[in-house]
Amino acid sequence: RVVQMVRIKISLGIVVAIIVLSVSGIFVLDYKTDRVLKLLEETRSYSDEGDNEKALEAADSLEKEWEKYHTYASIFVRNDKITNVQTSMSRLKPLIEKDNDELNAEFENAKSGLEWIIESEIPKLTNIL
Repeated sequence: RVVQMVRIKISLGIVVAIIVLSVSGIFVLDYKTDRVLKLLEETRSYSDEGDNEKALEAADSLEKEWEKYHTYASIFVRNDKITNVQTSMSRLKPLIEKDNDELNAEFENAKSGLEWIIESEIPKLTNIL
């Protein structure tokens, strides 16, 4: 009986640890997504103003932050969602350099992909049921 109680306590401890890590991971993912979105908007605003030099600097910062985010998010998010955003992120810098017309579409695609990650991964009543 004592052995069974120890096993039950260990099992409950493991379940609680998994729940705590999952919930804290969701909050960190939300925070990191907000940081990437802010850098994306900053890059877009420089690009819209026509300041390609500052836009490229902001794109470098965005790229570094995206790499950190990508590594972390791949633990919690399905790979296809991350891949869609990765495609847009990798195209931003070359489009800024060429001053291409498709740049705004890529900004929107990256933004909507990041927002979709948060909307679909954070538990809400609508996506639980």
